[in-house]
Amino acid sequence: MKILAITASERKKGNSELSVKYIAKKLNANLEILRLTKMKIEPCKACYACLYGKKCEINDDVYEILTKIEESDAVIISSPVYFLDATSKLKALLDRAFLAIPYVDSFSRKKCVVLTHHGFAEGRGWASATHLMFARAFCLNVLANVEIHATLPAEVVAKKENVEKLDLAAKILLSGEKYVADGQCPVCLNTVFRHADGKLICPLCLSELDKELKVLKEGKWWLSREWFKKHFFKELLELKEEFKKRREELERAAERLL
Repeated sequence: MKILAITASERKKGNSELSVKYIAKKLNANLEILRLTKMKIEPCKACYACLYGKKCEINDDVYEILTKIEESDAVIISSPVYFLDATSKLKALLDRAFLAIPYVDSFSRKKCVVLTHHGFAEGRGWASATHLMFARAFCLNVLANVEIHATLPAEVVAKKENVEKLDLAAKILLSGEKYVADGQCPVCLNTVFRHADGKLICPLCLSELDKELKVLKEGKWWLSREWFKKHFFKELLELKEEFKKRREELERAAERLL
């Protein structure tokens, strides 16, 4: 098995990297670590060129990242929590996920485990949801969304409960079976919910859940492989064409504020 680990931490000997090294060793797998902090990732310009089948005009490392994912058998997203959320570098790459659309069918066959490392339980925020969204935006087949409490460097492999979680992640990658932890959406593994009309709504898959997180109405279509194809190859293109038709009208409206 060839595993690609995507990390967004500057610490080469930090918990994010030690986790993936442990899992790779456990599986006797080939491991490549993609350190986003060492890569050039520019902001998306929202030009929509990629939706028309054109190569992105931004000259950075995103296409290299896509190639690395394409060449792997499995992907591990392993990154820390910064101010309740994912790090800025990972979010910058998430904003460029449009470029992954031509790879939807291929990437959806890549097994993926998400590992979110937090130093303080009360400060873990919604980072695991962002990491999960990252994996889903790149159309990866997410099998587990694991939150790990590791405050000090190397604590991820020094605490028994953390090692047990890493062993579980390795087992999941090997078996290919989905794992739902306590407190997660049983449909998409998300950990953050909205409350509406006495129900919990999962913002990632739009499933409706009761207070026990049992599914009342499954929302599989949202962010599925089929949704991505429809949204990016039909809906967004239709909006782009509408903008072209109304461009002068909209520009006149904007000029009133200039």
